[in-house]
Amino acid sequence: MLWGLLALLIPIIIHLFNFRRHKVVYFSNTAVLRNIQQENAKTRKLKYLVTLLLRCLFIAALVLAFAFPYRTEKQLNVNTENHLIGVYIDNSMSMKGQSARITLIEDARQSARDLVHKFSPSSRYLLMTNSFEIQNEYPMNQEEMLDQLDRMNPDGPPVPMGVVIDRFGMLAKQHGFASSTLFVYSDFQRNTFDLTAAHADTAMQVVVVPLESEFKTNLYIDSVWLASPIVQPGLTNDLNVRVVNQGDKEVKGLPVSFVMDGAMAASTTVDLEKNGSSDLLMQFVVEGTGDHRCSVSLTDHPITFDDTYDFVLGVRSCVSVVELGSESSCCSLVFEDDEQFRYTLMEPSRFDLSVLSTAQLLIVNETAELNETLSQTLLDAVAEGASLVMFPQVDKSKQTSFLYEKLGLIQMEVDTNRTAAEDVSLPHAFFSDMILDLPQHPDLPKIKQHVRFKSNGAFTPLMALQNADPLLLFESVGKGQAFVFTTALNPDWSDLVDNALFAPTLVKAALLGAHTGCIAYTLGVDKMLVLNDVNLEGDHKYQFVNADKSFVNRPASVIRNGKVYLYLNDNLPAAGFYDLLDNDSVNRVTAWNESRVESRMDFVGRDEVGKTFAGGGFDVVAVFNIADFTSSDWVEAMARQSSLWKYFVILALLALFGEVAILRFWK
Repeated sequence: MLWGLLALLIPIIIHLFNFRRHKVVYFSNTAVLRNIQQENAKTRKLKYLVTLLLRCLFIAALVLAFAFPYRTEKQLNVNTENHLIGVYIDNSMSMKGQSARITLIEDARQSARDLVHKFSPSSRYLLMTNSFEIQNEYPMNQEEMLDQLDRMNPDGPPVPMGVVIDRFGMLAKQHGFASSTLFVYSDFQRNTFDLTAAHADTAMQVVVVPLESEFKTNLYIDSVWLASPIVQPGLTNDLNVRVVNQGDKEVKGLPVSFVMDGAMAASTTVDLEKNGSSDLLMQFVVEGTGDHRCSVSLTDHPITFDDTYDFVLGVRSCVSVVELGSESSCCSLVFEDDEQFRYTLMEPSRFDLSVLSTAQLLIVNETAELNETLSQTLLDAVAEGASLVMFPQVDKSKQTSFLYEKLGLIQMEVDTNRTAAEDVSLPHAFFSDMILDLPQHPDLPKIKQHVRFKSNGAFTPLMALQNADPLLLFESVGKGQAFVFTTALNPDWSDLVDNALFAPTLVKAALLGAHTGCIAYTLGVDKMLVLNDVNLEGDHKYQFVNADKSFVNRPASVIRNGKVYLYLNDNLPAAGFYDLLDNDSVNRVTAWNESRVESRMDFVGRDEVGKTFAGGGFDVVAVFNIADFTSSDWVEAMARQSSLWKYFVILALLALFGEVAILRFWK
């Protein structure tokens, strides 16, 4: 482009040779010359000289602007020796949004292919994605890189961008490269644009390519949860569904459907405010026990990965209840003859770990003598989701003091003053769906004596006495819950057994502990599953398989405290249902969904992206628009890209305006 400076000869030639023809004006009287304003010869020459300089400046500035001047420190090092070229393509679900031509991820893939074609065939490459695929993370030649771009997994989990960039820097050093350049293709969603995990490296250059979706609205199913912790067959159950409108327009009458085992179970419509959400209540009835495959869905285009939420409803045939004590208490009358429960009385001196680990409700009655080993076993079971109900042992308080202390309680004195229950915490979730309302003078338990406890503040009183002492204490322990009564079941202590609240309280505690685990898991987030209802004898080989058995994932398994812990080393390929096989037989059905982190259509602007990278200490060569890559020589232009050309364009415009002003106003 610098050959264009030869155009400077044009204004010079025009000023040296005046090609204007003289116009002859006839006049009859020389007195007319007195009306002609005299012009100084020096002023005229200065005016012509200034005009000449401005015209030359205009041409020179315009030529230099098209020549793309650049600072040498901002030049790409892609052609230097021992240099690694990295391409990071954000393959999370938000990249499936529509661009001006195709989807964002396909736009990025095609641009990356053009990039690789323009570089030297001897260059070495790494392909980085959110999937962290091992086959992409070794130095590849040009042909291998193009092949891996074609094979790239388009369904990756959301990962903070700083994690990917830091991993690229680590791999570049691990493979012995002296310098590197990373091209970053992403829509830069705000939820995942986090560079805190990345460490800026002076040997790494960064070229940022933001991609922008044509659509900034999205409707999606955010979450699903059960109103009751256990699904009861043959009865009406409540399902809560949260629907979100991530858009600037109000939505009316959006259909939402609930499908169970391939059949419609319920349907409704919902109205959504702009940028708002709504919680729906859908009622259904389950027939039969086992695992039921369920889905809640809506219809929304073009972003569809979050329109369906899959989950599994596990219906148990019965709930396991274990009572610890030298003899059974009145609690056995609640569970023993009910088909929904499997009641077992166990002496603490001969406890069975396999039975305790699979129980949903553990009762410690006033005759139980617990050692520290058994107490810790009970705590572990509660932490994994079981419910624990304890009654005080006044005569043998030392036998349960370890368990109480671990729960944050210290037994104090026994209060022998007669009193009665006065307050029931109806707003608490434990009672909210069990007691609709209490009469003005309810028949609550009469207490003859009770134990006073000193609490660390973690327990919540569910029932209180007239003297403000608690009657029933509640505390969440891990995934389970502990209930502590301050009075015993013995008639010499209270009439608790005969009160109408006794049986429903025990049944509700059993149902809370009878949950079957998570009804759904999140891809890329949930890496561990706990199995607490398997036979530990013999060898077990666990594997996740999809519906057509085309995919198999073999997790690592560890047995601890009577439970099996499964660890997923690799992510499952897509959302949906996967059978968990135990020695080729189905142990349970699991449901997996894409993370809703990327459902929110909130993106970081191009200018903010560049400032964030620069603020993190990265050597940012340029922040480009994907449309800039359509040029055949865009790689060469990028090596010289800078903002200096803008200053020369401004200088050319100033020279042009200066010339116009001189010719018009300099008389």
